Amino acid sequence: MTLRITGSGTEAPAIAWYTPEHNLWVAAANGEHAGMVEFVDGHFTVRSGTGEIVAEASSIPAAQAALARHIDAPTSVPPRSFFRREPRPVYLRDSIAA
Repeated sequence: MTLRITGSGTEAPAIAWYTPEHNLWVAAANGEHAGMVEFVDGHFTVRSGTGEIVAEASSIPAAQAALARHIDAPTSVPPRSFFRREPRPVYLRDSIAA
């Protein structure tokens, strides 16, 4: 099944859905892995292309739409830069000898 979604005035990438196993739907956009929907414990869990949970839905069309929205405008926090150093916590002891 292929689902084509249009954005506001611009054409969104086509999302192709594949069902490799029962209760699992995998999405591909522009030839790359875009995410997946899995039916677990009575609800549909939506995961992004990196595996993080994006949303939960009660139906497969709602879950697929949630992933399409996430692909158009990701809501996750961008990863930290490895080049910027974060301050480390400092632990002080009263005395070194125990």
